[in-house]
Amino acid sequence: MARRVKRKKGNPKAAIPTYREEGVKAARPDTRPALIALLLVILLIGSALYFTSMVEETPVVEYGVDAKLLTNNHNTEPGYDTDFVLIVENTGSITDTFDIGVKSNDGGFVITIEEGYESIILAKDKIKPILINVKTSASATGLLYAHLEVRSQGDISQKTEIRLDVNTDYTFGNLSSVGNSVSVHYAGILAENAELFDSSMEYIWDNYENRKSGVTDSNRHTDALSADNIGCDSPSTHEDCDGSRGMIPGFDAKMVGMYEGQSLAVRIPAKDAYGETGTSELTGEDLIFAIVMVSID
Repeated sequence: MARRVKRKKGNPKAAIPTYREEGVKAARPDTRPALIALLLVILLIGSALYFTSMVEETPVVEYGVDAKLLTNNHNTEPGYDTDFVLIVENTGSITDTFDIGVKSNDGGFVITIEEGYESIILAKDKIKPILINVKTSASATGLLYAHLEVRSQGDISQKTEIRLDVNTDYTFGNLSSVGNSVSVHYAGILAENAELFDSSMEYIWDNYENRKSGVTDSNRHTDALSADNIGCDSPSTHEDCDGSRGMIPGFDAKMVGMYEGQSLAVRIPAKDAYGETGTSELTGEDLIFAIVMVSID
């Protein structure tokens, strides 16, 4: 008979510890929010730098003005008039409007600023010439003067003064008329920008630097200009016309009615200068001339 054999029970297996997932998570800090925040900061800084590079810096605005006379120290008989050419320049950084007026008038003159030019608009670095008429009183004596003021509208503290000097201890000579032959000194500038294109005045060649391109001291000449048959469009214009005028219409017309020794100026539209079309370098240009009547020949 078979015997039953009792087997001994072995020791129970040691328990294997287990770790719950949430326990691990709780033990380690979550870095995702910090990473997201860092990425946002980098994105914002990058965007700011990009947009800053796209925006130009606002330029500094400056206002300024300068002015001078083409000629000064004019001789004028008491009771008569003379013309000055005022040159105004915008020295600021932007377009500006400038008001031109009389600051003081110790000479007791009647001063007339060219109509339509009492206020002018100039882009930066641009220059504009303006005619100023000065009429003296019949009782004037000696060297008299007045001051003009040119003031910026953009900044009224920006202004400049110009002194007009007139010698009234002077007597004019004869009066020119149609058909005369005359001698004059002159200075011609472009009405657009006051650039000098020609002159017979030594003072202008020595002192006026704003010249048209190509005009140099090699163009210098100081002999008076002779003009025949002034005021004569043709020999039949007047009984005193022996021929036709030799000067451009606007220049020629201004010489009629000037006294010997008188200084006047004239603005000439292109049609009365070198024409609105043509081949001359001055075609299409409005011109300004300062003219001194030297003699009636």
